[in-house]
Amino acid sequence: MVIVTTTTLALRCPSCGKLGYFTLSRFALRNGAKKTLTCECGHNMAAVQNKNRTSFMLRVECMLCEKDHLYTYKSTGVWKRELKTVLCDEAGMEIGYIGPGELVRESVQRLERSMREMAEDMGYDKYFINPDVMYEVLDILKKMTEDGRLSCGCGVPDLEVEAFPDRIELYCNSCDAIGVISAETAEDLQWLKKNNKIVLEEQKQVHFNPGWTFKRRRFNKKTT
Repeated sequence: MVIVTTTTLALRCPSCGKLGYFTLSRFALRNGAKKTLTCECGHNMAAVQNKNRTSFMLRVECMLCEKDHLYTYKSTGVWKRELKTVLCDEAGMEIGYIGPGELVRESVQRLERSMREMAEDMGYDKYFINPDVMYEVLDILKKMTEDGRLSCGCGVPDLEVEAFPDRIELYCNSCDAIGVISAETAEDLQWLKKNNKIVLEEQKQVHFNPGWTFKRRRFNKKTT
């Protein structure tokens, strides 16, 4: 008989948006021990605790509704070789998974694909001038955020991202720097793929793609 002593929890940080994988040990959580789960950005995003050897409690700060959710599971179920879904009660959507590492990672990949499909179902394929380019640009920027390669020159690592029909605008809420990335043509996508890191210029407005002119487009209201 195989006794499972660890399980994997995957959650996305409500502060920076990075996806975090946490390995939870049965022994580390025994006797009512409590463990705080902290994102790489330093934000405390969740806490887990074993209660009376029978209950496993998970408190999560939800990235969708920005509220705390409290989940209680039977301890015997958490350590089994099966997947459990963490749901946002407000939105009715999946925000994380608990279970064997390989199953958790497979589920995260399916969730990422379904989010794109959901965006298409909501009509965003008609909103964007070139949906295929836009979705790839968003995927690349998400990966850059997770890897710490998207930041501001003022030292703030967390940027606000807003999508428009033809571009992405990045904002630093600390110094009001703005960076614009075109997401309309194959050339726009190729430019982004060639750049390993993007850093906004402190207190400045910059368009990163070459060949862009201010006559062609304008910044949104946040730039005025």
